[in-house]
Amino acid sequence: MNIHTRKTALTFLLVPMAIVFALTAPAARAQGVDDAMKAREAIERTDEVIGSAKSVIEESRSQKARLSLDMAIGLQTKAKSSYDTRGYRMAMKLTAGAREEAWHALALARADRQFEQNNNRVAEETRDRLSRLRDRMIEGGVRDEQAMKLMEQARNLLDKSRLNAQQLRFQLALKLAGNARDLALRAEERVRNTRVLKAAAERRLALLERLIERAREGADAPGQEPARDQIAIAEGQLEKARELLAAGRYRESKLAIERCEKTLRNSVRLMPLAPAGDQQNRLEEAYRLLDRAGEIASENGQPADPKTLEVIDQARSMIRRAEDALGAGRTAEGMDLLARSRETLRGAIRAEAGEITREAIMMRIEQVESLREETRNLAEKCPEPGIGNLMERAQEHLRLARDHAESGRLEQAAAEIAIARTMYQRIGELCAR
Repeated sequence: MNIHTRKTALTFLLVPMAIVFALTAPAARAQGVDDAMKAREAIERTDEVIGSAKSVIEESRSQKARLSLDMAIGLQTKAKSSYDTRGYRMAMKLTAGAREEAWHALALARADRQFEQNNNRVAEETRDRLSRLRDRMIEGGVRDEQAMKLMEQARNLLDKSRLNAQQLRFQLALKLAGNARDLALRAEERVRNTRVLKAAAERRLALLERLIERAREGADAPGQEPARDQIAIAEGQLEKARELLAAGRYRESKLAIERCEKTLRNSVRLMPLAPAGDQQNRLEEAYRLLDRAGEIASENGQPADPKTLEVIDQARSMIRRAEDALGAGRTAEGMDLLARSRETLRGAIRAEAGEITREAIMMRIEQVESLREETRNLAEKCPEPGIGNLMERAQEHLRLARDHAESGRLEQAAAEIAIARTMYQRIGELCAR
């Protein structure tokens, strides 16, 4: 091929290439401009995210968040360097990584800040709870070694929580504070139950003191030496119960009180019954009903309802005034106060079975009637004088209970049932010798 022919062929090849280049060059320049614009916008968005993260992280004490932010800033610096050298695609990739790392740093800072705030809240709440519990124990004179151990363990956990918070380990600090709160709640529950137990023991001690005093009066007659011996034993048991109560050994005190009550019942069996209409008998009946209401208010170890306690306090005041009036010879006033106290106690007796229904009352009447039949068999063979009159009085209360129930007066019925049941139980104690 000669030179002319080769030039002609080269011309035919170069002309199409020139045409293609002429057509594609503007598109390439446009693509480059578009990439540059996208990279610049991406870098600006990342700068905004990093700026927001900085403001939050500066207020946080999270070292992890600071390290993550430093990594984001490093990636952003590389992204800007690639942009300056027209590596737009690389710049967009780097700034996207920087933006993601900045968001991660922001999340770490917020999470640590939330842990810190939660830890402060839980720790402060637990400290206040422990302080209030300690005050309640002092005010109520409650002694409970197990509760004190729980409180001490809670304080130790709070100290460890504070140390971890100072070292910026907020998650661990919050966990320790939460465990301390759980221990404080357990201590509160234990102290609450102990206070109920202590209050019940104190009430029963007060009642026993009155009953022993009356038993002494009933045993003054000649020939009552066996009853006086039993009363002396009961007095020793009562003193032991007081000592145990003062020492904070409430459950042991309760057992000593129960032994004292049993001994005192034995002394009563050795004494003749008071006449059916005797004022002292009515007064003791009122005290038994008051004690029953107190037991109801704190049964199952649950805190007593303040309204129920108020009702019981009102009845207790009336019974004591009745006792003073009867002692001063004001019989009418004393008997009126006893009747009013029994009426007041009906509200407390209602708690014995929760919400009272007619069906529940009728069932309880049937139960007391069964107790009556069992007691009647004992009473028929009982040599104690006055048992017949006592049976008649119990039957009268049972009859009133049924009348009240049939008329819809359920609270009054519940109170009469409680009195009848107590009287039948007393007859059983007197005759079971």
